Amino acid sequence: MANMSLKKNPMPSQEPDVRNKNFDEVALGLVQSGLAPDEVRAKVEDTLKICGLYPFRNWPVSALSFGQKKRVTIASVLVQDPELIILDEPTAGQDFRHYTDIMEFLRGLNAKGVTVVMITHDMHLMLEYTPRALAFCDGRLIADRSAAAILCDPALIEQAALKETSLYTLANRCGITPAEKFVERFIAADREVRADGC
Repeated sequence: MANMSLKKNPMPSQEPDVRNKNFDEVALGLVQSGLAPDEVRAKVEDTLKICGLYPFRNWPVSALSFGQKKRVTIASVLVQDPELIILDEPTAGQDFRHYTDIMEFLRGLNAKGVTVVMITHDMHLMLEYTPRALAFCDGRLIADRSAAAILCDPALIEQAALKETSLYTLANRCGITPAEKFVERFIAADREVRADGC
């Protein structure tokens, strides 16, 4: 970690400067790094396209929705070609559509090789979007498993002060065992139905 450069692991503010235009906000780190203006323009335009923000490149940040502003923040990091992005509650305050848009966008980034680490208290998000989950208690790692494995372990749920999911509760009340497999199948089926546009 000590050898990683700031260029590879930038730390943007959590809120973009609402006075700037979207293009300028995303370009800021590249401009400050001394990159040639034509290279800045090309990288920023490509990144805005990836983030679905290109049509709004000349709009002020203040004109964007909450979800779009989050994407501007993410774009300001992506433009610098990071290997890793750490996000704290990436879907906080989002309605279901924007929640899904942000998470599918992040899934796409991950598929392109960007490691995405999320800090979340949203147990359903964890089940739906993370193949691997880490649970901490008192600053110590206490579990490194699948999200379903963590959220179907009552002792771990209590130790890590996690919220029991409704799917785990349903499996228990209906006597479905193992609960972990039920939860995994339910999440997979839900994803399939939504992928088909239902």
